[in-house]
Amino acid sequence: MIRYLAGEEKKMCRELWEEAFPEDSREFGDYYFREKLKDNRILALTEEDKREPCRIDAMIHRNPYPLMVRGRLWKADYLVGVATRREKRHRGYMRQLLLRMMEDMRQAGMPFCFLMPVDEAIYRPFGFTYIFRQPQYVLKNPDLLTRKNLLAEPDPVKRGELLGEAADWTEEWLSRHYQVYARRDMAYFRRLADELASEEGTLEILCDGDKIAGVMSWWGRKEREQRLLYGDKPYVERTDALGKPAIMARIISPETFISAIHLRKGERHKDPCTIWLRIRDPLICANDGLWLWRLDEESSRLEKVLESETNQQERAQLLDLTIEQLTSWLFGYQTPKAAEAYGDLIETLQDVFLDEVV
Repeated sequence: MIRYLAGEEKKMCRELWEEAFPEDSREFGDYYFREKLKDNRILALTEEDKREPCRIDAMIHRNPYPLMVRGRLWKADYLVGVATRREKRHRGYMRQLLLRMMEDMRQAGMPFCFLMPVDEAIYRPFGFTYIFRQPQYVLKNPDLLTRKNLLAEPDPVKRGELLGEAADWTEEWLSRHYQVYARRDMAYFRRLADELASEEGTLEILCDGDKIAGVMSWWGRKEREQRLLYGDKPYVERTDALGKPAIMARIISPETFISAIHLRKGERHKDPCTIWLRIRDPLICANDGLWLWRLDEESSRLEKVLESETNQQERAQLLDLTIEQLTSWLFGYQTPKAAEAYGDLIETLQDVFLDEVV
């Protein structure tokens, strides 16, 4: 049976989680199952027996994030905990879960979902494609800075104040540098602090006098690694190195997503325009087909049309894209050949930043 787990049932996934992700520490698992299960949804394929508790054979965790997308606040799910019981693999269970999950998201009007793949080959058949490379930041002039480790602050009131300061500063920093990111608020930073603490991490505010200059974190019980570093020159610099592909995504509801895309501003494109767009999406039938894409300098919208409503000349001018190509292009990651002619006309999203772990 494929269904969403309810309440205390979610904790039954712990056994499968530990089998699938043995690299996670017990402490990190404790954090995840204590905190993330409060507001996530877990779609599972279960083996039901009235005489015994149900058995989880496969699962996908839908962890919700409020995302800022070019000034719009969207809710999108980050997919984690994608796993099938070892002896039940290669039976198509995960395909069943992914198809059901995407249909549910489509019904809810979710613009897109995203994930950090262990193996990208698992997700490409389902229309997922890379949209984000992890940028590399390095700390400069550390002697100019003092550090406040929030996780070491013993006073809970003072710690809360520092978390609020870090959240406000990071939100402002992200809004200046990126168009797509997870909104940083107090709830985000409280959860981040617990996540880092589970791996004996640090969460530091970097200060130059009374001025916040950056936020930095390290974590790892076995091997220490920099979890995050945010800041600007002269304290923090982004390297020119091309980061490795890190996050894949898939557009789920094109009508919702397309509202964040608009014409490039300027005298040349001040008048609205219409593009005939064919989206090829064999897995979400509602997306597959012909659309009228109407754009202006502020936004755009899609209108589904029948093939019979177009003439031969209009069909010859179609912009024909797979859902993967549309996703990659509109996130500003890679422009497919068919869309190259629209580069001077359409302003896609730029500067994506999604560095969440779970």
